[in-house]
Amino acid sequence: MKTLLVLAILSLLASCSSTRLERKISDASWDLLGDESFLRWSEVRLQKKAGVGPKVISCYQGETQEALETYRLNYLEKQQRSDYWLHIGNCYFLNDQWAKAEFFYRLSLENAKSNSEKALAFNNLAMIEFKFEQWEKGRDYLRQSILSSAQFRVPQFNLSQIYIQFGLFDKAIEVLSGPLFRDSKDVDVYFSLANAYLYKGDLARSGHFFELLPKEQFRREDIAASYALYLIKQNKIQAAKTIMDDRDRSHVIMVTEISQKIEKLIAFRLKEE
Repeated sequence: MKTLLVLAILSLLASCSSTRLERKISDASWDLLGDESFLRWSEVRLQKKAGVGPKVISCYQGETQEALETYRLNYLEKQQRSDYWLHIGNCYFLNDQWAKAEFFYRLSLENAKSNSEKALAFNNLAMIEFKFEQWEKGRDYLRQSILSSAQFRVPQFNLSQIYIQFGLFDKAIEVLSGPLFRDSKDVDVYFSLANAYLYKGDLARSGHFFELLPKEQFRREDIAASYALYLIKQNKIQAAKTIMDDRDRSHVIMVTEISQKIEKLIAFRLKEE
């Protein structure tokens, strides 16, 4: 089961560009979804992962073409395995080749022999639909993934991100407060709850979840921008400016644009004071 879970891809809804927001988490104690996604793993954790061959890891280290060539050599031996096709799909996904990724995810689904394998394929097909802004189709795939394996956290997390994106904050909170996420620490779960409550206007609950985040995570640009907005709503303008000044620039277009708007808002509020 654990071997299968490491194959899933997390949603990167912040941007459809080739530049991705860095979400790797070095401290495993803050990574509830770590066993279900290599994309959040640091280089050290990738290297230490037991039972995973170098050809699998290389896709997640940016050596896509080399990994794909290795997969081609294993075709006769592994063509009936769902995880074989899933890994190839992941390589194409990471290389921003969405149509090819979808083709291989469908092959993975066709060769799935267990509900867990089906859940992985459905989840990753949802990610493809989201890349093409096919939100309803993507949501349906996530639901099929959840029905296939109720203990698989990634599709439920991804569903919560869709709810947040479309303003269904109570639904997102319901998902992220469920038994799969309760009593466990995760950077993006806490961050998502902080956002949902922030956009609902519940600053007390939003602040509670921001306070649970490790301090170093506030350098991540999306977290810094949201926390700065929270501080602005608390009339802590100078603190918001400090957070934005100290952030690490992600160079993700959408995140950068949001940061620039928040910086303009901070500058305007400072002039007023």
